[in-house]
Amino acid sequence: MKDCTITNCVGFLAGFLTTFASLPQVYKIYKTNKTKGISIMFAVTYTTGLLLWTYYGIKLNIPPIYIFNIISVFCWLYISYKVIQNKSEKCKDVNNIN
Repeated sequence: MKDCTITNCVGFLAGFLTTFASLPQVYKIYKTNKTKGISIMFAVTYTTGLLLWTYYGIKLNIPPIYIFNIISVFCWLYISYKVIQNKSEKCKDVNNIN
């Protein structure tokens, strides 16, 4: 890793803040199992973007990019899974009424 410059420190701080901003949402979904208001398209697209940022950071060997995006990918994979799962269960409930 390159020496700890102001730019690198800003990169790590930005990565930390944006990554851990997702944790309250993950915790809320874990506790309530509710994902209403989170679009499936958003969750899947955002997760895909995080995967691409991770690849980019690894290929260019930029730790602030790949370290925090790896963590974010796991958070958003969980969120995406729960959004899809809840949508699927809602569809099953609707089909069982008919």
